[in-house]
Amino acid sequence: MNEDQELEQPIESKQVFYLRALVIGVLLIPFNCYWLAAAELRWYVMLTLNPLFITPIFYLFILALANMALRRFLPKYVLKPAELVIIYVMLVVSCTLCTQDYLRNLVQAIPFPRWFATAENRWETDMFHHLPQWLLVWDKKLLEGYFRGDSSLTPSVIRMWFLPLAFWSIFIITCGWIMLCMSTLLRKSWSDYTKLSYPIVRLPFALTENPHPGAALRSPILWAGFALAAGISANNQLHQWFPMIREIQVRAQPIGFSNPPLSALGGAALTLYPFSIGLAFLLPLDVSFSCWFFFLLFRLQALVGYQMGYGNVQDFPYVHEQAIGGWTAFGLLLLYSSRNHLKEAVRVALRPDGSDKDEPMSYRIAFWGLLIGCAIFFVFWLEAGMSPGWVLFSLGAYMLTSIVITRIRAEAGGQHTFADLEPAGFMRLFDSNTVGSNNLAAGALNHWYWRYNRSHMMPNQLEGFKLGQDNKMNLRSLVLPIMIAMVVATIFGMWAYLYVSYTEGASARCLGFTTGAGNEAFGPLGSALKDGYKTEAGKWGVVASAALFVGFLSYMRASYSSFPFHPLGYCIAPGLVWHWMPFFVAWVIKFTILRYGGLRTYRQVLPFFLGLILGDYVAAALWSLIGVIFHMPAYQAFH
Repeated sequence: MNEDQELEQPIESKQVFYLRALVIGVLLIPFNCYWLAAAELRWYVMLTLNPLFITPIFYLFILALANMALRRFLPKYVLKPAELVIIYVMLVVSCTLCTQDYLRNLVQAIPFPRWFATAENRWETDMFHHLPQWLLVWDKKLLEGYFRGDSSLTPSVIRMWFLPLAFWSIFIITCGWIMLCMSTLLRKSWSDYTKLSYPIVRLPFALTENPHPGAALRSPILWAGFALAAGISANNQLHQWFPMIREIQVRAQPIGFSNPPLSALGGAALTLYPFSIGLAFLLPLDVSFSCWFFFLLFRLQALVGYQMGYGNVQDFPYVHEQAIGGWTAFGLLLLYSSRNHLKEAVRVALRPDGSDKDEPMSYRIAFWGLLIGCAIFFVFWLEAGMSPGWVLFSLGAYMLTSIVITRIRAEAGGQHTFADLEPAGFMRLFDSNTVGSNNLAAGALNHWYWRYNRSHMMPNQLEGFKLGQDNKMNLRSLVLPIMIAMVVATIFGMWAYLYVSYTEGASARCLGFTTGAGNEAFGPLGSALKDGYKTEAGKWGVVASAALFVGFLSYMRASYSSFPFHPLGYCIAPGLVWHWMPFFVAWVIKFTILRYGGLRTYRQVLPFFLGLILGDYVAAALWSLIGVIFHMPAYQAFH
């Protein structure tokens, strides 16, 4: 069947294929959630801490191989490109929720105050009455199994967790819906008008490309990259089992200096992750250059500041405050640059004329759905004790953060760790007495879903729409799978993290359980409620300076095509601790190829770098599966 014949299939046939994809996606999500919880929580094998998630790529690779066999022996059962996209997008959505940086943080945070309250920290007297009782769990006896293990999800345990998790589920689905509405309203501006590169989509597209998904797997150049990355991974897994085999070091090697002034540079890591080099190779040269350049510039700030006598100044060079100013300015400039499209989208939403027929949802549904979602968000945090002003700030900051992360993913693809606009962090720019105890408590309770933002929902949704668009799909066929995936993954993700915790013990045998999210939220809250803090005018000056600098970079980039610095590089740089070296290596390789070989050579070698990503991910998935099934540590691609 050729492409034209496939497009001319009757509606009934398309409905059967659509239903088949939904069923496969729904069946895979519970297994995926348990796999992630067991690997990341029990064994600390990270599968979702990078923007392109490992397990969906692994599933897609297996399905592509199966398709090649089916096409030869049972052609009527071959999965269509649209089916592969639906299954992949559903699995990606499940990874945005059931991950180290999202549901794990939630399940860790809500029992944290009760379990870790002591006479010394005085949380019971100073903190508990400021926390919303309905969003946390409080029975310390029933929490013993959670932290110590060798227990189970008994009816009494389930009753304790049910209501808090039910309320949080409403919040999670609401946030996912808000992201879906914003993705719809912004999609055309970024995908059709600006034509962003979406590097994250390149490998999934190669495995789903119409009319013959998986055809990219016939490329010997791709398999050369695959063999190199998978070979390194296999060697290093064997090194873990048999230490006499020498490790090929591609993961983090800490670097630092103990003596001043170089000690002011702080710690960093040298890495050569094959997948990260492959992803960074897909970026435009100015983007990859700006990322590693500004990472080094931030370190240079600390060194120069030390030489100028600021070495003993706490928090210098104020990276957190620079991030607040930089990300805020970048987000507002993005909205300003999209203002004409957004005005048109609102006009069509209020006066429909059919011009939005190619969008995931009609602008009317997206616009009013966004307002309804925002209203639920507002009421949720108002009931949690936050004042209306701070709720509005939290909502606005979360939406702005979602937009900038999505844009950076669409242009830079690579790793980001960003949470500087979260309420608890922003509140520290003010006097704690002015903020108020209830707002401080609610701000701390926000922390779990802000932490690092490495598995954010909105960029993955928009990248799913881009993948569907490149495969010439009706984008509206992706909305229902995304919503179903959010609901199913929320339910099974919560179950998976609770099951692993009660079985293994969050503080006993779970190597991936840390008190980070809880300490980061409730430790500063306890100190703020006890001792308070004051505003510092100098930090506001840093925020303003960083915002102006991003504005300057944006102006220069718009005015001079040869200007080499991209403002997103300044924003993303502090979070590139693990990836600055792969960005540098990929930039050097791509610059050299384009300079001396031209665009033709670049296109010829591109499959090799896709193979680096695929080989590293497939091997990492296999090792983690072996670890989960046979209860043993496994080599991981990252960290």
